[in-house]
Amino acid sequence: MFFRQILHEEKACLSYLVGCTTYGPCAVIDPQGDPRNYVKLAGGHGLRITHVIETHVHADHLSCASQLAALAGAPLYLGSETTVGFDHTPLDEGQALMVGNRRIQTIHTPGHTPEHICLLVDDWFVLTGDTLFVGDVGRVDLALDGVSADVVQARAGQLHNSLQRLLALSDWIEVYPGHYAGSVCGRGMDGKPVSTIGYERRFNPALQLSAEEFVKFQMEDLPSLPEGFREIKRANLGIE
Repeated sequence: MFFRQILHEEKACLSYLVGCTTYGPCAVIDPQGDPRNYVKLAGGHGLRITHVIETHVHADHLSCASQLAALAGAPLYLGSETTVGFDHTPLDEGQALMVGNRRIQTIHTPGHTPEHICLLVDDWFVLTGDTLFVGDVGRVDLALDGVSADVVQARAGQLHNSLQRLLALSDWIEVYPGHYAGSVCGRGMDGKPVSTIGYERRFNPALQLSAEEFVKFQMEDLPSLPEGFREIKRANLGIE
């Protein structure tokens, strides 16, 4: 297996490459910045980009997923609940993509956004996007037109349910999130950009809460919106 975690320090974001060194295909997850950098990185290890995947429509940074997909001549995948203004291939709950010998399975985890997905790779590790962080969980109030308290409450309930799905995974499954400390997409995430399901189950404060307590937690002391939030979200949605 080829695996790389790429840290984008400006907004504490993470991108990932998952590849098969036997046959040469490679998937890029949540890319941002210059798409040529991903092509260069993959090519430098004898790989070609055959899949580009977004865990969700981002609100804090500009995605380069569609540009990378065009540059690499690869399909762009998003969760099946996604509505955007550009072509993509939807990923249904439980659907698996084969990237050479690597198996990437979709887990639909709504809450942070309605379309959010996590990606379980070879029953070894899970890319959790903005659902589960190290020591924290995603926020549920980032919507383009603002959200009412009722909607925030409903999304919080969705996120709690989604987290229970992740907690059903084995303790030894590694967790690779979409952000680390310094991001505004959570409240108190750790600076360590990797964990395990077992560690988060035991030590993540948000995962110790009951469903009722979790909803209350998500509705109080909300962080400020990401800088340029609406412009970034519109751009990533493909809205003029």
